[in-house]
Amino acid sequence: MFNVHIKYFYKKLSVTTLNKKIVICRPHGGFNDMLVRIEKCYEYAKSHNRLLYIDTSRSGFLDDFDKYFIAPEGVFLNLSHILSLGCEEFDRKKLKIIINGSFNTQVVFDFSKDYDDRILIYEESGGGSRSILMLEKLSLKDNIKTHIRTIVDSLGEYDAIHVRNSDYKTDYKKIFAQINDKLNEKIVLCTDSYECQTYAKKLWGDRLQIVTNIPNTKGKPLHTNKKLDRFQTNINTLTDLFILACSKNLYFTSMKKGWISGFGNLAKNLHERQDLICKLLYK
Repeated sequence: MFNVHIKYFYKKLSVTTLNKKIVICRPHGGFNDMLVRIEKCYEYAKSHNRLLYIDTSRSGFLDDFDKYFIAPEGVFLNLSHILSLGCEEFDRKKLKIIINGSFNTQVVFDFSKDYDDRILIYEESGGGSRSILMLEKLSLKDNIKTHIRTIVDSLGEYDAIHVRNSDYKTDYKKIFAQINDKLNEKIVLCTDSYECQTYAKKLWGDRLQIVTNIPNTKGKPLHTNKKLDRFQTNINTLTDLFILACSKNLYFTSMKKGWISGFGNLAKNLHERQDLICKLLYK
């Protein structure tokens, strides 16, 4: 932790009228990792009577989370609400100065302890399967929900494939060959790889439904690419998640390192939760 900077931050806040302890969560990584980290902070904040502030403007979405989701009570999806609590001296620029590390910098605290400190800051990456638990607690904004629902409904019946092939590599050609005879007449591929999408277009032709044309990022992951239109990229990510989850048959590839990507695992878990899909898209 950057103890000097964080102590300075506490000192500054001590003169404010803030009367509620808070946790600031800044999750790193892709969408699945973000949800896992947020869920961890949510449970801690709930158990210790703290408000939870989620800042995804510096990593992950590289945009405010409240453009896409509605949060449960006690959770705020950007940092602006802190101003309404009387923290006149707080703003996002100051927080960037307080924690001015690299993208992979970890700022953590012991989740087994209670603290007298008014502000706890958590900034870390890491995946897992608890992402679905946080997704249960969120609601999609109406415009995002309508966009995704319209696309999913227009596809009809289809099989979907997820391939991660940017920072982590997949032998997608081999896997495509293995599943080719099993696939529905209509196929949707969700991937972060320009070269994978190009290959799939040649392989399946008109059978392949293209929802999002992937830009050639030369292997750089979409979730760390600041040059892209972040709002559109994030909408595409959410749309891909529900395309995968709403498919008749879902196929996802393993990394060459032998594990499944977090996003693929989240899609698999959501695919098995038709009740949650209905809640998020149709209620």
